[in-house]
Amino acid sequence: MFLKSGRVALRAKTKTPKDAPPPFSKAVWQAVRAIPRGQVRSYAQVALYAGRPGAARGVGREMATLPHQPDLPLPWWRVIRSDGTLASQVAQEQARRLQAEGVEVTRRGDAFRVKVPREARPPAKVARRKR
Repeated sequence: MFLKSGRVALRAKTKTPKDAPPPFSKAVWQAVRAIPRGQVRSYAQVALYAGRPGAARGVGREMATLPHQPDLPLPWWRVIRSDGTLASQVAQEQARRLQAEGVEVTRRGDAFRVKVPREARPPAKVARRKR
């Protein structure tokens, strides 16, 4: 950044703890924590709620490397693929946890699928006639 005098302005460095999570990770964790019990969100929806629309793959990577720490309890099992299927690596455990919360999970062979209810649209407003 240049000042009107032509000199360069120096930015003050802010100190962040070395063990602090990156902003994207923290935003994903907050979005996952906000998913209500008995509901699911897709990776794309989590990315949208985290403020990074289009970063579904980043959310997937974040979920795969999720630290298993007792001080960071995240309901990871509420995050699914957009087509309703569960990731094969954790599908059985994820299905068990979702069923315990009342989510309907079906199994066909080795594939698990969550029945995602469609959200009801609000009723359309009726235009009034002018008199």
